[in-house]
Amino acid sequence: MKRNNPIQVEYQTLVVIWFALLASQILFLVLVFFAKPELFAFDRSTPLLAGQPVITLVFAALAIVFVILSFVMSQQHMRRAIQDQDAGCVQTGLVLGCALSEVPSILGLILAFFFDHPYFYVWIAVGALGVLLHFPRKGNLDAARYKTK
Repeated sequence: MKRNNPIQVEYQTLVVIWFALLASQILFLVLVFFAKPELFAFDRSTPLLAGQPVITLVFAALAIVFVILSFVMSQQHMRRAIQDQDAGCVQTGLVLGCALSEVPSILGLILAFFFDHPYFYVWIAVGALGVLLHFPRKGNLDAARYKTK
């Protein structure tokens, strides 16, 4: 049996972590489905701001800020990993980026549970998209492992 090289093992670990964080997005939808199934009626006659324009706009702005912040923080960790030749920093960047991308989903849960917002799923979709875009790249591990001369 051929042994995997360390970078391949680390990359597989990153993919498993990423997949687990992505799966949590689906669990958020399942949680709302079982707790508040009436929100899945998809009544299109409800206005987009759902009668709560301030809360909806603030939560939308926060979602966008956290997704942008997730990419900024992740990129900073990737640069640091390459500069310090620390592959562990790549994992930290991935987890931090995905965790910050989950904030919009948590805001969607708050909208669903506390405000009965009919479009809560948009926030969960934004969070899931953020996590999807943080898919780990093997090149980041390669760059963090070997000094370029």
